[in-house]
Amino acid sequence: MKPYQTSKRFRIFDIGVPSGMPAFDAKHIRLCNAAALIASAAALAFFFWEIPLITDWGHTTRGEATLILARGLSVLPFLIPVWLNHRGRYDTARWCLVVWNCLLIVEMGWIFGSLAPSHLFLVILGFILPSLFPPGKEVHLLLATLLTGLTFTAFLILRTWHEPLVPVHRSGVRLAMELAVTGGCLILAFLAGKVVRDTTWRAECMAVYEKDRADRLLLNILPPSVATRLMDDPSTIADGFHEVTVLFADLVGFTPMAESLTPREIVQMMDDVFTRFDALVEAYGLEKIKTIGDAYMLAGGLPLPDPRHASKVAAIALDMQETIASIQSPGGHSLQLRVGIATGPVVAGVIGRKKFLYDLWGDTVNTASRLESSCLPGRIQVEATTREQLGTGFVLEERGIIQIKGKGELRTWFLNGKSEAT
Repeated sequence: MKPYQTSKRFRIFDIGVPSGMPAFDAKHIRLCNAAALIASAAALAFFFWEIPLITDWGHTTRGEATLILARGLSVLPFLIPVWLNHRGRYDTARWCLVVWNCLLIVEMGWIFGSLAPSHLFLVILGFILPSLFPPGKEVHLLLATLLTGLTFTAFLILRTWHEPLVPVHRSGVRLAMELAVTGGCLILAFLAGKVVRDTTWRAECMAVYEKDRADRLLLNILPPSVATRLMDDPSTIADGFHEVTVLFADLVGFTPMAESLTPREIVQMMDDVFTRFDALVEAYGLEKIKTIGDAYMLAGGLPLPDPRHASKVAAIALDMQETIASIQSPGGHSLQLRVGIATGPVVAGVIGRKKFLYDLWGDTVNTASRLESSCLPGRIQVEATTREQLGTGFVLEERGIIQIKGKGELRTWFLNGKSEAT
């Protein structure tokens, strides 16, 4: 799922939203910007609409005209919340928007009295307040709601008992003014609702996108079945498997070869090698466990049991040898691989809370690692249990009894290929 893309003409709503801010936090800033800009545009439109009506087409005194023109400057403070958001002062921006709206409504009641039903704008303000203040700002929301109520009370007092500074006597002008304010409120209510809906929808889309991205990352680190369990229940995951096959592969002579290469060449070479190995793992339906330096570890038969785990691991080992033979280092050196394979019980689980991974433990893991380190370059070494699992499907060459560090004497075999009957 792609994230919600903001139209270029609406990117001004993103002022003050830093990169990486969670979607549910950013939506409150966007709503504040949108409300401030829409309110400034509406105030400017009302100002030009009111001039010919309120001045009674030239029958207003100079003092009244000066007052009306001064009122036109009230548009400018609506831009202050956008500037404050740009400066990262989000709470101040919200309060600036709320307070200036309330002052403007009181001002309209003071200047025009009962001529303009400006208290309707308070309904719109009350509608957006819960979306303007984020969770955790309940005290701010309560105070802003109380301020809105006090503003309504002040407006009613001015409308009832205060003589308007700009009286309008012609009934046609009064009707036009009421229609303009009421119609404007309906338009603003529609725009406010649309902004709230769009910002909420955008936040939800971004949240879904971020969750999908996190899930994909988790699935790239852990087996799907394990990742699903971890998402459903973040408790410790530890499973015992009676029989799996573990493979360790290591590049021969990597350390001295790396000394003659640049860091970029080393990373590019390792990325090429391990990317090809990853493709083989996916093709065989096996599980990549991890990479450790120039070593690669995989397993078959987990997290879901597979009766063909040994034969699949043996087959991928042969393919890995073919793959590595086709790759040359940037210095022109041929690459060789040592591979060790062991079959037996293991314990698997997810460890850590940061940079966690799905890992394996047990004697089988240690044996596979020792078989790799004691293997000859370009060969694949297996132990007795793996040999029994492979049966007659593969060509095996007995190496004999060798000394394995930490294990003592162990009879091993080289895996040379698949049998012709396979």
